[in-house]
Amino acid sequence: MSAFNAQILPLANINGAASLDPTTAATPTSVGLCLSGGGSRALSCALGQLRALHHLGLMDKVFAISSVSGGTWANSLYTYLPSSITDEDFLGPVQLDPSRLTVLGALPDALSQMTPNCLGRVPARLGVLRDVEEILKLKIEWNYPTSELWQGLIGHSVLRAYQLWQPDPKKSNFDTHFFSWTDSYLHAGNGVLARNPKLSASDFYTVQRRRPFPVFNTALFVNKTVTADLAPFEANFMLGVRQSFPQQQQAIIGGGFLESFAMEGQFQNNISPNTISVSAAPRRYTLADIVGSSSAAFAQDLEEQYPELNGVVPRYEYFPIANREVVASTFYRFADGGSLENLGLNVLLARGLQRILVGINTDEGIRMEDGQIVVSSDLPPLFGLQPYQRGKGYVPYSQDEGSSSTRLFRHNQVFPTASFDELRTALWQKRSKGEPIMYRQTLPVLANSWYGVPGNSSVDILWMYNDQVDAFWRMLSWEVKAAIDLAGRGAFPLYNTFTQLDLDYIAVNALAHLWCWNMASSWRPRSSMPSNAEIVQGMFK
Repeated sequence: MSAFNAQILPLANINGAASLDPTTAATPTSVGLCLSGGGSRALSCALGQLRALHHLGLMDKVFAISSVSGGTWANSLYTYLPSSITDEDFLGPVQLDPSRLTVLGALPDALSQMTPNCLGRVPARLGVLRDVEEILKLKIEWNYPTSELWQGLIGHSVLRAYQLWQPDPKKSNFDTHFFSWTDSYLHAGNGVLARNPKLSASDFYTVQRRRPFPVFNTALFVNKTVTADLAPFEANFMLGVRQSFPQQQQAIIGGGFLESFAMEGQFQNNISPNTISVSAAPRRYTLADIVGSSSAAFAQDLEEQYPELNGVVPRYEYFPIANREVVASTFYRFADGGSLENLGLNVLLARGLQRILVGINTDEGIRMEDGQIVVSSDLPPLFGLQPYQRGKGYVPYSQDEGSSSTRLFRHNQVFPTASFDELRTALWQKRSKGEPIMYRQTLPVLANSWYGVPGNSSVDILWMYNDQVDAFWRMLSWEVKAAIDLAGRGAFPLYNTFTQLDLDYIAVNALAHLWCWNMASSWRPRSSMPSNAEIVQGMFK
């Protein structure tokens, strides 16, 4: 096919912030969920968090799920789960009494068992050595070019078991499916198929059941210099850079979204204010492409360790919606969404959500250092602060823009700096008492032109922080505790993002059970306080 007719969604900047996407603008009662990055650990936390919300009957009330990296592994599979797999099979059974958990035996109690199509099976297919072995197989046996090895690995190891990666021997053993929204979206009067009669529904992976609106987050370097900033790139059935980022003279990145099936094409001409003609790309932009880009930190790690894999980090052609008539498609190097904003929170604020559950699925435990409460490096930049530095504490970006990866976070502030102490103090108190580390906080939202956050509003957030919960741990039998310590190499629940990709069933199940218990159990610190489930349910009232 030589060209596609694709819809675009221009987002005009208003006082430095983009206008809200009218097709997905949230209401004041809409609830969002953020699934942070963090590899197999983040996936395992997300498994427990999704399981808890499903058990409480709240998933139908979640408006959107925003995800990064390992959280996107979970979000993409949950969103596009084939109708042949039940949610109960995918999310696994609920056990809200930790004392009933066992090492061996049968579900729902046995940590060594999983349902046939459970999300928790993914980490067993990952791991540094296993990934390198699979990449070499793709390169040598399947003749993948280096530029497609990471996407191929994600397809083979993350998506394939769920029928979301189907290599075509006639097309260089790569998947040939686009991804979109629902079948109804494809077949609408002016939908994708009506505008492109040579395409059929079989060319797409679609959402098969009622699901929250997904936002898969990655980022692109705005230029090729060593000091280049990252622009937030979000994707679902439409994708792109929300804001306009000037480069030189008239060149602009961003300014709106393009239907995902037209990604990597060249702009040809305008058909209507919201429809354009785009040349077809050399190969189709697949679910593995966006999932791989969202989790590109691992590709970066492989590229640094193995010189022969130079070029494995995703790179794609992209043209700006705002200035498409004069700026040609350009190759950009993409980065893990966590290289810019690892929680996926700011894009939900840009979409107008005012109630958000935020999974901080980190491997950085809360600690006290030099009299300072230290929390995950994902949090301080949201308040205009650099991540904690020994001997310096939390340095405001207004005083020092930082260097290296810290510098890339300097655009992330959406909350007043003064509110950070309240948050970290509350998290520390929960951790010290051995309670689930969940804290509800209402915050004023500051305008942020980098992400298109309008400001002039407030947001109700339930921060859900991954760390040791003594109340849960005390209820486990000594055999279960020993098995979890052995499986997690003593790191539970803070499995390392890079060295512990290859988590076994026991390690994954332990973390998923922890988070399901944190959010859905009837446990309460004292009789006068709300239960875990009531805290979560309160966000939906």
